[in-house]
Amino acid sequence: MVKRGMVDYGGIILDPNEISYEEIDPPLRSLIRLINSRPWIRTYGCCAGRAHHGEDPGDERSFFIGLFVQGDNAGISRVRSWVDEANRINGSTGLRTEAERLHKHPLGQGSVDGWVAYRLTSHQTRKGRVVVGPQAYLRMIRSLEAAWDRLWPVSGQLCGRSPKRK
Repeated sequence: MVKRGMVDYGGIILDPNEISYEEIDPPLRSLIRLINSRPWIRTYGCCAGRAHHGEDPGDERSFFIGLFVQGDNAGISRVRSWVDEANRINGSTGLRTEAERLHKHPLGQGSVDGWVAYRLTSHQTRKGRVVVGPQAYLRMIRSLEAAWDRLWPVSGQLCGRSPKRK
């Protein structure tokens, strides 16, 4: 048996300019750019869900975004405010997003050099026979983008969108 050495976490938190955005699932691409535009938060992974990849056409309500947030309370409070605002914008669609702190993530422990790992996921809030409509997760992703823009406005050029006209 070979004993494994210490894992080097130096490359986990990438400079936003080093991310290959063209490889990110298109429904999440703009949101990932927005998130990485701030110095207190970084992404470490994302997936637009099984429905997006053609694996389960009935699963239209899930996506995942892995986040590292600077470990101070201000960064964590910002994430919670953002998610709360996105859920408010999304309304009563039966889909909700939550930010969950992780003790472990796919790349190792839950904290790296003062950055704390979180997982952003969506889940259905209605139980029973009520089914969330087709592609409801896309509305939730757009709600996350709108909430981000409302809390921390950035240039429209950042996300490949046209700047807002005055």
